[in-house]
Amino acid sequence: MADESSNEVKEKSVFDIRIIFIGLLLFVIAMGSSYFLMKSLIAPLMPQEEKENGNHAPKGILVPIGGFTTNVDSVEGARFLKVEVTVEVSSKEAQEKLSQFMPVVQDSILTILASKTVADLDVRNRGGLKEEIKRDLNAKLGDNVVVNVYFTDFIMQ
Repeated sequence: MADESSNEVKEKSVFDIRIIFIGLLLFVIAMGSSYFLMKSLIAPLMPQEEKENGNHAPKGILVPIGGFTTNVDSVEGARFLKVEVTVEVSSKEAQEKLSQFMPVVQDSILTILASKTVADLDVRNRGGLKEEIKRDLNAKLGDNVVVNVYFTDFIMQ
């Protein structure tokens, strides 16, 4: 009788290990197949990111616009912003046009900077600020005169 119960325990423990092994094998197969589906079927439907992602060397002509010092709209009191701006233009003609309208360009940049709050001038929002300046300058000077805007000095106090 003791031998029969030990045989049953051995068969039961071997049976439990088989179930665990089969479950683990099914789990690994399910994970592998879901990875394959995500990689091959769904990934082509997702939008592709730009490879350069904004980190490119300037291809145009860099034109320094100058330094700007302005008040920043703040609840805490008087805050100041000191910025030096350089603009990348597409061609020599665009550089001449930018030089011709330099007071308009400087006024436009100063107006945009003075209208911003401390939160708008945060590091995370500088890309949007550069885009806004670029759009405004292109609207005033003509399409695609300004390729990019660079801040060479940005101090907020």
